[in-house]
Amino acid sequence: MDDLVGKIEASNLFYNNKTLAHAIGSNKTINEDANSGRSSLLASQYEQSDSDKVSFADYSEKVCVSVIDIVGSTSLVSTIGSSKDIRKFYEIYLNKIAIILKKYGASIVKTVGDGIICYYPKTTDITNIQAFEDVLKCCFAQIEERFAINEMLLEQRLPTIRYRVSADFGELERTRFVGFNCDDFVGSTVNNCSRMNIFAQPNGIVIGNDLCQIFRSFKELNDNYLFTEINSYHYGEAKFSYPIYSLSRIKQTITAPVENLNSFHDIGKFVINTMKSSQVPKILLIDDEVDDLFVLEKFLIHAGFEVKSFSSPREALRHYTNGDPFSYDLVISDIRMPEINGFQLYHKLRLINDNVKIIFATCLEIVDEILTMIPELGQEQLIQKPVEKEKFIEIVRKNIS
Repeated sequence: MDDLVGKIEASNLFYNNKTLAHAIGSNKTINEDANSGRSSLLASQYEQSDSDKVSFADYSEKVCVSVIDIVGSTSLVSTIGSSKDIRKFYEIYLNKIAIILKKYGASIVKTVGDGIICYYPKTTDITNIQAFEDVLKCCFAQIEERFAINEMLLEQRLPTIRYRVSADFGELERTRFVGFNCDDFVGSTVNNCSRMNIFAQPNGIVIGNDLCQIFRSFKELNDNYLFTEINSYHYGEAKFSYPIYSLSRIKQTITAPVENLNSFHDIGKFVINTMKSSQVPKILLIDDEVDDLFVLEKFLIHAGFEVKSFSSPREALRHYTNGDPFSYDLVISDIRMPEINGFQLYHKLRLINDNVKIIFATCLEIVDEILTMIPELGQEQLIQKPVEKEKFIEIVRKNIS
């Protein structure tokens, strides 16, 4: 994230009017002090043609800007072996996000590393509630799209990702190199939006105070979304404090209607359907990585299994203890988890049900070591993540049967 902010600020600094005038019109010698003494560096001297120059619009405009950035991308990409896989990794991520941005009327300004910076042209009218509601929907759609992205990454045996989204509203300067058709935006709003991104939780959204006040001015948006002040940062020579808010939906509970059982025929159908549902294999799934948990759960549900998922091994153990442990045909657990690791969880489950069946799904390449530590396990009870959907379901079915 620091790399992203640095690159954006460096880019914007170049386009600053004073810096631009100095770069184009100054032929002065720049003197630098080096450790070994004093040296001189002559600025390039040449006449620029009109086609070389940067043009600025004659006006500034206020608009909504957003940034999406992958968490820990540098270390993540370093685990990918080939250049082909790295290209595939970014292709999946960038294309999926670009489709969402287009759907909600956003225009991509530029990509910096794995960060995508965009703006929403319709938000120049701050009375346009639909434009600002689209910003909210787009932010949440980007976060929710990670499940589909991670499913595709797992199918390609690539690491799953988490990312943050930040958004704000403010004044921008439009620039364009003469002779090129693409515009760019520069200014403090882009810098601030990039800087506040790191304050978001992984797979979370933060917004700046200026955008928050606009959202709150619309009663419908204020009633359906929650804006919680979480932090502030200081900027400018006077070190102004600028509030930052986390963004979440206000959950609405929808109660589904219950059909009446008016006859013995209705009761008979209800009993038969209940018996059928009880024959569906039931799986307890535990993984502290929420994205991996969702993808594996989706694999299992699509294959026809009944799944109960937990991101906390302690909560899973409490559920297993207080419920009916014998109702589960299989337990699938990650190994490296906080509070209780997979091995510890397995031994605790065995104290409750000595016949518990378990599969360990892990990113750790220690299969032989695991088999040595737990000799009662077989090779078919270990899954190396990321795993292809078909192979995963095949292993699960083999263990249940």
